[in-house]
Amino acid sequence: MNLLKTPADAGNTFRVAYLPLDNRPVCQKRAVYLARSVGMELAMPEEHLYRTPMDNMEPNPNGERYGDRAGLFAWLKEAEKTCDRFVISLDQLLSGGLAASRWLHNTDLSFECSIIDELAGLCERKTVILFDSVMRLASTVQFMGYDLETYHKFRSYGKIPRRKLTGSQLTPDRIVAGYRYDEKGEEIPSPVEEDKLRDYLAARERKLRLADYLLRRVGDKAEFLYIGVDDASPQETIQTNEIDYLRTLLGDRCVLSAATDDLGLCCLTRLVTMEYGAPRVRLSYFGPGKDRPADVFDIGTLESMLVTHLDCLRVKETTDAEQALQALILTSGCTAGDREALFDRLKTNLATGIPTLLIDVSGTAGDLGVMMFADGDLPVAKLLGYSCWNTAANASGIALSLGVARYAYLSAVGKSTAEADEHFLKSMTFAYIKDISYKRFHPSVEGMEREEYPCSVPLVLRRLNESELITSLSPYGESAHAPIEVSGFRYPWGRSFEMTFDIRIG
Repeated sequence: MNLLKTPADAGNTFRVAYLPLDNRPVCQKRAVYLARSVGMELAMPEEHLYRTPMDNMEPNPNGERYGDRAGLFAWLKEAEKTCDRFVISLDQLLSGGLAASRWLHNTDLSFECSIIDELAGLCERKTVILFDSVMRLASTVQFMGYDLETYHKFRSYGKIPRRKLTGSQLTPDRIVAGYRYDEKGEEIPSPVEEDKLRDYLAARERKLRLADYLLRRVGDKAEFLYIGVDDASPQETIQTNEIDYLRTLLGDRCVLSAATDDLGLCCLTRLVTMEYGAPRVRLSYFGPGKDRPADVFDIGTLESMLVTHLDCLRVKETTDAEQALQALILTSGCTAGDREALFDRLKTNLATGIPTLLIDVSGTAGDLGVMMFADGDLPVAKLLGYSCWNTAANASGIALSLGVARYAYLSAVGKSTAEADEHFLKSMTFAYIKDISYKRFHPSVEGMEREEYPCSVPLVLRRLNESELITSLSPYGESAHAPIEVSGFRYPWGRSFEMTFDIRIG
């Protein structure tokens, strides 16, 4: 397979048409930071075309609360004139965003299928990476009138195991027919009004049938397709038959795993490894959670989820301690001793110039973060990737995407550019403040800059500004950087996970 139809020289900026999942910071802002930290230029549509306004926000200019699919399709055709590489969210292109993909319940899919047909042609002309999701168990809070109580009702309803289908019985029609019935074939009592349940099940059917058509039409034509299972569960649920069926259609260019919000970053990083070469990664686990689900939203083991992420990134795992990117993983069930062992390894790696990223999926509310920023000798800017954000799958994908992309870039170009360094620092600043200072310790933006709080914003910035960053690998080199400043803490979506802020370097 040709990895790129028009490859660029290593070190030169290469252009990618990127259609994000929606306009949340993890899908939009973090993607821009990652891209520009490795010499990638993102071509994106105007935000109102892919914006998801919640119920308390003004709708888009077209009057809708989800992306403008016709407008996005027109943008895609225009982007083909200047771009040879594409990373496309199918939830956005076919449904107007993640939230809308959980709500739209139309039965006439001719419009959506016509777009998929056009994508098949695009895949034959260009390098196209796609990502999609299996519909989650619940509705979206503050979207189309659904509240938190309804979310919990639908999640509980969806978590009830359905009769497991196998062999010739595993078809879309039989999956849909079994939505209302439990393992014994008995109808599950509806937790909500019948019209809401009917719409919820119709939305599931719509997503399943679109995924079926997509895999049959485009699965062997796209450069790569990553299907993430949204807001899942380790137990058997209403998603189980859907997942099992889609897996029967996956080819060599497709993977499926627990993930959603990190998928855009993972797919962009796949293009980075195609451009610069794929590094090897050594995974080191601290804690007992390697062989069990990483959290209550996983569908396999922590190890299997990480391996799928590596497959997406085109990265091979290695046990070699040298000539590889080191990924340190703090797992669920970890002890204080596990945290200390990881911290000791982290300090040694950074002190001796070993490129390292850190994934914290322990769920221990920032204990490791406190250790990192309380230690004035830990050069936190030297880490190539970090995350403990949201679910374990999302955190893993974010940290791996940042670290693998930066490592591949530095391996190929010799020494990074000033612009790339600036945006790498923005990626790490955003991760540390969003994941630790804010999410782990401050449920609101008030007080984030008060020194007495653990991992306060001033402390995070002080540690970053005291630390040099890695700017080359061969030969290994570090450089100081201009001061990092942050401002404008805000909630563009009115929800805690979507808090964002501005970052200025120098």
